[in-house]
Amino acid sequence: MHDANVLLQQQNQLLEMMVKRQPVTIVLNRLLLEIENGIPGLYCSVIALDETGKRLRPLSAPSLPPAFTDQLSGLEIGPHAGSCGTAMYRGEPVVVTDIEQDPLWAEYKHLALEHGLRSCWSLPIRLGEHEPVMGSLAMYYPEVKAPDPKHWERLEVGMHLVALVLDRERTDLQLQSYQLNLEHKVEERTYELRSALENLQKTQAILIQREKLANLGALVAGVVHELNTPIGNAVLSVSYMRDCLQQMVLKISNHTLSRHEFMEFVDEVQQATDLVLRNIEKAADLIGSFKQMAIDQSSERRRACPLRHVIEDNLTIFKATIKGVAIDYDVQVHPQDLVIEGYPGVLGQVLTNMLVNARLHAFADRSRGNIKIQAKLVDDHKIKLTFADDGCGIADEHRSKIFDPFYTTKVGQGGSGVGLFLVYKLVTSRLKGSIDVESMPGCGTAFHLEFPRCVDDSVQV
Repeated sequence: MHDANVLLQQQNQLLEMMVKRQPVTIVLNRLLLEIENGIPGLYCSVIALDETGKRLRPLSAPSLPPAFTDQLSGLEIGPHAGSCGTAMYRGEPVVVTDIEQDPLWAEYKHLALEHGLRSCWSLPIRLGEHEPVMGSLAMYYPEVKAPDPKHWERLEVGMHLVALVLDRERTDLQLQSYQLNLEHKVEERTYELRSALENLQKTQAILIQREKLANLGALVAGVVHELNTPIGNAVLSVSYMRDCLQQMVLKISNHTLSRHEFMEFVDEVQQATDLVLRNIEKAADLIGSFKQMAIDQSSERRRACPLRHVIEDNLTIFKATIKGVAIDYDVQVHPQDLVIEGYPGVLGQVLTNMLVNARLHAFADRSRGNIKIQAKLVDDHKIKLTFADDGCGIADEHRSKIFDPFYTTKVGQGGSGVGLFLVYKLVTSRLKGSIDVESMPGCGTAFHLEFPRCVDDSVQV
């Protein structure tokens, strides 16, 4: 006959099964069969509490009739809920020597008697004296009987092993629940981002269709580039959460996880989830801002126009709107009657954006300033236009970035970071030309544009 010492010898095998992530039912079945071994007529069962902590959830009863254990599922614990339900309710052992006569079984004795069960002793399962009850370990007999020391030894040894198994199951369920919740949140944010990107693509299609910006594809590329930072942060956060989860699973497998470590894990993943949310919200805000920056640029018909008229007309409009600084303008065009053939409206938008940029940046802290616009014909077919100011100049660390989309040193002060980017795209795409900048801090800034006098739409730049 096996005794409690034999059961203790089986402990390492049972723990090894847990480490190998064997299903809880298989581990418990093995344990209960070891307890029953050598005691004729003994039937054991393990019942856990469901997620509400109030109802029975049978986990293992390898020798009991399934018809009996199935009827226990969902029954509520209480002061008169059989042996197991009462033991879990009280948090203390319950011994019923005669199911037919004991008041604890009054409502449920028919379930046991019809399967030939007459006595039942149950121990509540918990990790420690002050820990919550997780379930119960019970012994059934087909005759009226009280437990002897041999039974108690086996119950006590089995109780500790069952506690480990139930704790592992509880932790696994918590992790699964948290992982599913985390995946759901990530899917939600990913869906929101995908929807935002779809809206961006629709906006792009509309703007291209209306020909407000011929090169919107490049602008969208700039938006997508700007989105890389929040999206990258979100991806890093999700990757970090995955690594944390893998470490948590490893600690559970090695039985080294403490409650404190588990709570730290929950806190860290919560912080990472918040970071994912903040970055995706930032990406959505960026896309929303892009919608507002779609400039109403009509598709002007190709025509010939005196270059001086284009410059002076835009200066007239700009002068009427500028406030806070007195600017002197010097316009020089050689020859005086130089005519361009192409899209005067595009060149006008380039000049307007450069004027606004000078007002916002070059003369930000000044009451007076000078702007010189010089244009001349080069090689009979190319125009070189220089737009220069005597403002504060551009620092070295900013000069290489001024044509980047959304780059501005005036965040919250009127700078959108799109003005010079649009200048660059319009010059290189619509005017088929080039632009560069020359500047030193304190010495002003000069933009040098070159573009063909006659724009050929068949030329791809």
